[in-house]
Amino acid sequence: MSKLEDEKAFTLLEQAVYRAQGLLEETKHFQPFLMLLNDAGEVELFENEVKDTTESYALLEDTLKKRIKEGDVDVMVLAVDTLIPENFVQDVPNSIRLHLEEKSQREKKIAARFLYVPYELCRVGDGEMFVKLHTPIPVGFPAEYIVC
Repeated sequence: MSKLEDEKAFTLLEQAVYRAQGLLEETKHFQPFLMLLNDAGEVELFENEVKDTTESYALLEDTLKKRIKEGDVDVMVLAVDTLIPENFVQDVPNSIRLHLEEKSQREKKIAARFLYVPYELCRVGDGEMFVKLHTPIPVGFPAEYIVC
């Protein structure tokens, strides 16, 4: 993978983490969202108002599949507030899970990743809520969406 490809993926991941972190600080939870980087270099954000997380995620998957058929999705990040699977959890079970896929990686056997970013909701005294992020836990697997 080229340095430019790395940078595009990292930048989109960073934007997704900061968005999730901001939403957590506001509401202590966030609904799933989808961020895409298209071939023109533009970031697209997709959300919905569905309260059920599973249903909301499924609708975002449908949106993602439609956008991928258009052929201009370079990098995708599907974010959800979830618990880390037991075999990966260390001290903090809550996480921002980021499903990352990149067009440049689609030919590789391990072309997709989940990044679990463990977090804790914290407050100092009577101050505002803040989110403490911990070291991400990467999990690689074959691509599910960007496969052609």
